[in-house]
Amino acid sequence: MSVEKILAKKGRNVITILPEHVAGDAARLLTEHRIGVMVVCDHKGRLEGVLSERDLVKGMAKYGAATLTMPVRNLMTTAVITCKPTDEVKDLMQTMTNRRIRHLPVMEEGRLVGIVSIGDVVNFRLQEAQMEMGVLRDYAMTRTP
Repeated sequence: MSVEKILAKKGRNVITILPEHVAGDAARLLTEHRIGVMVVCDHKGRLEGVLSERDLVKGMAKYGAATLTMPVRNLMTTAVITCKPTDEVKDLMQTMTNRRIRHLPVMEEGRLVGIVSIGDVVNFRLQEAQMEMGVLRDYAMTRTP
């Protein structure tokens, strides 16, 4: 199954922020939307990085309260690993596990079209496994004399 199936179910809405916005604004948006990461895009919508709760915590440890008034660009992760709608969910699980990544922006033809979290991926795989078990159970019941 592909990432497109996850996006079809959860939607393609992504909360983004500009790199010049301050980290305090980002923290408020993360809390307000109950999310763990924001995608940082320029004025033309091009991906520049991601800002996670972890990035904010690192900033607080290094800079203290001044972190909240710093531009997002000073705290964001710029080496962003992305995926495509056509990527297989099992491959995402492996990438996310191996790279210790909890969120992957979904890119298509250079445009941000969604975001997938490890929770989305695990939930999708669990539902897929439950469906497979149901099919196998139904098959076994029709074969039992």
